[in-house]
Amino acid sequence: MARTFDIKELVSLVNELSRGRLAMRLTGADATVTRFMPPQAAGEGDMAFLTNAAYAEAMKTSKASVLIMREQDAMALFGEELPERTILLCENPYAFFAFATQILTKAEVTVGIHPRAFVEEGAEVDPTATIEALAVVRAGAKVGAHTVVKTGAVIAERVTVGDDCIIYPNVVLERDTVVGNRCIFQPGCVIGADGFGFAPFKGEWVKIPQTGRVVIGDDVEIGANTTVDRGALEDTVIGKGTKLDNQIQIAHNDRIGEHCVMAACVGIAGSTSIGDHTMVGGAAMINGHIDVPAGSVVGPSSVITGWGDKPCQRTGFFPALEGKDFQLTVATITRLPAMRKELKALSRRVEELSALIRSTEE
Repeated sequence: MARTFDIKELVSLVNELSRGRLAMRLTGADATVTRFMPPQAAGEGDMAFLTNAAYAEAMKTSKASVLIMREQDAMALFGEELPERTILLCENPYAFFAFATQILTKAEVTVGIHPRAFVEEGAEVDPTATIEALAVVRAGAKVGAHTVVKTGAVIAERVTVGDDCIIYPNVVLERDTVVGNRCIFQPGCVIGADGFGFAPFKGEWVKIPQTGRVVIGDDVEIGANTTVDRGALEDTVIGKGTKLDNQIQIAHNDRIGEHCVMAACVGIAGSTSIGDHTMVGGAAMINGHIDVPAGSVVGPSSVITGWGDKPCQRTGFFPALEGKDFQLTVATITRLPAMRKELKALSRRVEELSALIRSTEE
């Protein structure tokens, strides 16, 4: 159900949610708002924001109750004298849209422990937290203020969950996991399962118990069915502000930096370090024991087997081809070592012939 806000109240809540980092200034009359709409479709009670120049003319004629744009864009559209209507001058309208939508769509929850939830003796649940039916909180676990644990989620032994987190249905936070504040775990993700550790012994594989933890910073979001393995000896770490998409595999002892983003189906092998503010495209594969410098970019479907000391963008994938073209390309690639030898032999022969010609000319 849509929630209605006075625009001044909404701006104040966005300022609080952004921790005062988003510069905003309201002009014009007060207004009541309920939702965002594209400028050409907006009407009474709607907000429209400008981030794409293609919609500039539509913003001029928009019937939205509130227009949201950068100050320089407002001056370019309307001139020095802004029209008599409600305009929010904002340094980053898209960020305002993101923060405000969180507020507008925040679901109401029933605070407390549902009678059909299972909270073991010795677990600590803040009185303002919500534990829904069929959720499990094991002994020694701690659930922080205003955190919501939804149906079927499992908070295992000695897990610590901070404040204002949302743990969606069927999430598993395994033993000793540490979670910061304001984290979101989408349905089905598994945090703290054993890493893939086995010792070869006489043709068999002997399991190595994984004794490390998973430690997750503040403001992390982890997508549906993503898995983050516990460390073998040291911890697996996800830095604050990092966002992981669906169906990602983070292996044991990995250290993912702060404010990284990874698209779906990324796989990172064990003991790899990803620096702060790194971006990883969908389905990229990163080998183990690699240090990726802060600020790097990994393209989609890339296979990373090593890295240098400096941040850069690396992309390496084989684009899809028609069947016959693919077969021809693969056949060519398989012949590259032999072709290289042939090319070297031809180069030597050319040098010999050139030397022979020079000698006859003398």
